[in-house]
Parts: sequence; C-alpha cells; structure tokens
Amino acid sequence: MQKDKRSGKIALVAHCILNQNSRVSGLAERSGTTAEIVEFLMHKDVGIIQMPCPELMYAGILRETRTKHEYDNAKFRSHCRKIAEEILQQIREYSKGGIKAKVVIGVDGSPSCGVADSGILMTELCSKLVENEITVPFHGIRYKRLAEDLVELESLIGN
Repeated sequence: MQKDKRSGKIALVAHCILNQNSRVSGLAERSGTTAEIVEFLMHKDVGIIQMPCPELMYAGILRETRTKHEYDNAKFRSHCRKIAEEILQQIREYSKGGIKAKVVIGVDGSPSCGVADSGILMTELCSKLVENEITVPFHGIRYKRLAEDLVELESLIGN
C-alpha cells in the first residue's frame, strides 16, 4: 500500500452526534452537529464513521420517545444486531488497510446508543466485537458534561 496522509485512525460515532435532526422531537441538544466532538476528532486527525440510527430506521423521524425497555424486543434487537454486523464489517475492512478503530462514541441515556446504560445497539456491537476478538473502547457522551467527556476521549485516543 502506498503511503499518503492518512492518520490510520477512525472513530465510530452515534448518528445523532453528527446529525441532531435524527433525534426524537424535543430532545435535540444542538441545532445540527455536536461541534465539540467533531472538532476534537478533527484536531486529533481521526476519521469519522457515522453509525446508523437504529431508532430512526426502525420507527421513523416522527417517532414518539421510547425507553430502552420499550425498544427491547426481538424485532428491534435483531435490527440492531444487523447494524452491528455492518459496523463490524467496516472495522474489519479498515483494519486490512492498517486503519485502527480508536473509539466507539455513543450517547448515554439513549435506548440504543447509551454506553454506561447499555443501549441495545451498543450491547450488540460490543458482543460482535468480542466474538471477533476486536478491542475498541466505548465512550458515552453526556451533553451536560462534554468538557469532561473530551478529557476522557483524549485519554482513549491519545496522539
């Protein structure tokens, strides 16, 4: 493979961090993008992969707010498992080119993408990675504590 300017680093990022328009009406924390996360990753020369929003794909843009318990059914879990498999395939493909997944960034409190509270997509993705002996740290951001999250991401990603 020829040498170019690639950093060899990627982050897998919850859909709504890059596009707040995908969130349930009334829950958007920003008008468009969570700039602090994007700018941090850009500064660290980390490529960004936007993970699909399982809730948007499953229940649509006009969906009502649902809890993790309400989403935790066989159909939604299967939907998340399929998305996790697709994400796994991307990680594997990047790895073939020497590009390392440095972090998976979710959104704590999300029924799908919560990390500390084990969102359904994050749980399925973690299982797929463990099954395939791939180690990638997970971090769930909290909009009220983004400054602290950036410090934690700094320690996960490094230089």
